[in-house]
This record gives sequence, structure tokens and C-alpha cells, in this order.
Amino acid sequence: MGRVERLREQSLAVEPFISVERAVIMTRFYMAHAGRLSVPVMRATAFEHLCERKTIYIGADELIVGERGPEPKATPTFPELTCHTLQDLEILNTRPKTPYRVGDDVFEAYRREVIPYWERRSMRSRIFETLPAEWRNAYDAGVFTEFMEQRAPGHTVLDGKIYSKGMMAFKRDIA
Repeated sequence: MGRVERLREQSLAVEPFISVERAVIMTRFYMAHAGRLSVPVMRATAFEHLCERKTIYIGADELIVGERGPEPKATPTFPELTCHTLQDLEILNTRPKTPYRVGDDVFEAYRREVIPYWERRSMRSRIFETLPAEWRNAYDAGVFTEFMEQRAPGHTVLDGKIYSKGMMAFKRDIA
């Protein structure tokens, strides 16, 4: 079997899973430095800290190296953006379509240090506290989701139309 075929088979054989490495690195950094740096400097310093400590995966036979997590199909979490609950992790672990396996070490780290630190400090939590009741009611009714809830950073919803049209325009179109 050739190099490309071996790499393809390895990729297909690995089940996606949640890695807690990034969440723990970032949590410990923020716990140690919170309030001591401005927000932009804190974010830049946290990124530097992560880059210095993150596991770099270099697989055999690979010509292009690097993974989001410490090994193939290891998916990091971003608790500073959205702090997943233990229930969220259980859903990821057990859902029938596109599951992400969640090991006991992930549940334990979330229970012990990630959730206690981030549940009221994450960007999502802080944003949700400031939103008007109308937005929250629409969200609770399932009209839309917000981008950090179900996807990695960088995704948005409604194809950008919500930002250019606004909710009132949607209401008029529906009427």
C-alpha cells in the first residue's frame, strides 16, 4: 500500500473525539493572569502561551503536518468563547450522527476546572447577559442559533442576511 493510501486509511479509521488539552491550557493561563493585563494583551499572551505548550502532531509519511488537536481527529474546545456543559459533552459523545467521543479525562477536566472558571466568563455567557428579551425569546424558540454554540469559531448564521436586512425586514417579508 502506498503512502497516500496508508494516510487515507489511517484517517478513515480514527473516530473524531474531543481533546481537552487546549481548554486546560487556556483555563489555567486565564486563571493565573485574569485582571492583570488589558484584554488585547491578555488574548495575545494567551495565544503565545498556547503555542508554546500545545502538542504538535507530526505523523509518519505526512508531507504537510499539524492538527487542530494533539493528534488526528482530536477536536479542541474554546471555553473562552463557549463553555460547554457536561450535558453538551454527553450529547457530543452519544449522538448518532457525527459523534465526537468524549473521554472520562475530558468530563473530569471540565467538571473540575473548565466549567467552574468559564461558565460565567465565556464570551457567549457575557454576550447573552446583555441581549434584549426579544432576542432571547427568539433564540429559545429555535428561530436561530448563535455561531459559537454548535460550530468552531468563524462560522455565522443566516448567510449574513440578518446583519444586512435586520429582524424587522424578516418580519415584513414573512408578513
